[in-house]
Amino acid sequence: MSLEALNEFLKPGGDGEKLQNKLIKLSQELDTSWLDPLWNEMYLEYRDQLVSNKNYYSILENAHLKSSGYTVPIFAAKFIYEILNAYVDVGTQSFEPEVVKDRPLCMNQYNHILKSVRLPEYEKDIYITYPFSRHHHIIVYYKNNLYKLITSDSEGNILSVAALASKIQSIIDADIEDRGNDAGALTTATRNSAAKLYKAIAMDSTNQNSLEAINTAVFALCIDPPANSLEDFQRTVLLSDGKNRYFDKNSQIILSEDLNIGINNEHTGADATPWFSIIDRAMRRIAAEENEKIDLVSTSLPEELQWNLSDEIKLGLKDQLNRHQEFADNLYVNNLKFESFGKTVIRKLKMSPDAFFHIALQIAQYKTFGRLRSTYESVSIRSFKNCRTECARPVNEDVKKLAIELCSENFSDDIVRELFINAQNVHVERLTQCQIGLGIERHMFGLYKMFEKYGEELGILKSPSLYDSPGYKLLTHDYFSTSGVAYESIRLFGFGPVVEDGYGIGYVIKDDSLNVSLSTQMKNKDKALELLNHLNNSLLLLMSLMDSKARTS
Repeated sequence: MSLEALNEFLKPGGDGEKLQNKLIKLSQELDTSWLDPLWNEMYLEYRDQLVSNKNYYSILENAHLKSSGYTVPIFAAKFIYEILNAYVDVGTQSFEPEVVKDRPLCMNQYNHILKSVRLPEYEKDIYITYPFSRHHHIIVYYKNNLYKLITSDSEGNILSVAALASKIQSIIDADIEDRGNDAGALTTATRNSAAKLYKAIAMDSTNQNSLEAINTAVFALCIDPPANSLEDFQRTVLLSDGKNRYFDKNSQIILSEDLNIGINNEHTGADATPWFSIIDRAMRRIAAEENEKIDLVSTSLPEELQWNLSDEIKLGLKDQLNRHQEFADNLYVNNLKFESFGKTVIRKLKMSPDAFFHIALQIAQYKTFGRLRSTYESVSIRSFKNCRTECARPVNEDVKKLAIELCSENFSDDIVRELFINAQNVHVERLTQCQIGLGIERHMFGLYKMFEKYGEELGILKSPSLYDSPGYKLLTHDYFSTSGVAYESIRLFGFGPVVEDGYGIGYVIKDDSLNVSLSTQMKNKDKALELLNHLNNSLLLLMSLMDSKARTS
């Protein structure tokens, strides 16, 4: 960003001061963080497709499930049972509070994870979390047909695993072929188009009842055909073909008939970590149990949701499925399963696993593209009320010096180690600043929202030149959009790119491995493969340099 534009923004009595004073005033009027309403608004005003652009996904570890001989109905029932237990714990405020480094975290996101839905509207959507109730249901998708599965008994107790499994088995046994009611396709559309389709469908009372059943479900379970490969399942969970899905639902648990497990979440209500905490708890509890024999019983088929779709609506949905397929075909998805080491070894070197990964990623970027461009790293700021994330920028002068040195023909091991330690320290310091509320980008976002909402009132009739400066535009062009989690039950975690020429990079740092999910437009496929290869080699090279030093110290 130009120094002139920055000085203009910061001068006494200037635009920056006016916007800052307005933001302070707004903050004083709220009983929550000033960021909370502005951030929710940002999500709901988004007008492009949610699929891959906003929704994120994960794939769970499943080797132990396959070796234990689970069937789809039995595993699904156990998983549903544990998620419903979490729903009850959250609803009764008995879910264990979280603390990180002695700082309590705001738990409010948990209240918007389950029994929620995003409703498409023109210009700005609505996000609804329905009141907690001990009487609840889920939605089950099978062969693109929808079923309402009641998951509690008359007294409000969660049904047993055997009862849930029997209900799911009855759906599979019924084996009803796709009836061609592609209502879920509306959720793959751009948001104004989705609103048009939703409103047309909801005009009919039968359809309205079915939509209401979807909206008020605790979550959705989608049972899919077997996957051809991990990469195939990765695409299926992130994108699908638009069938057997309802992307506006808070969460879709996607279970293939060969026991691959994925999650696709709508992002408005909460970020990944609260939901993954629930998932991880469920998977750990299931893993701790023996796969005892569960006897299924004959039971009635859960209510199949009915649709009364006109020929015009069906044509619109079919057209949207074609549009979605074209959109999905343009996205390349791949992953790196790095199993040489994980956070255990990195920490033995007294280094930050997150910094280690990001420095390796920037070296890979430099080797692939010959330069470094802006990288977005999501940082949780849940120690503040109703706050979500801050953005850290891992690209800095220290990382650049390291990349240049390491990519030179005759680099010095000692110089690389020194530069690596410097880059790591800068990275950790930046993360720390973000975590304690001293980040920059959410503040800049808040100031800009004050201009959008109150600029005329404040006498600011055009966008401050800082936001239009080349430097600011380069900084906020998220060429690499990254986010990481560290749950042993999560195998892959990812999302789509956020800019046309960019890459979406989700990473899972586990005890003994490091898995990366990558997405980009199909035209970038060759560079994406090159980037993953360079990332693999950079991780190995950095470890060999640091580990050899540790052994000789």
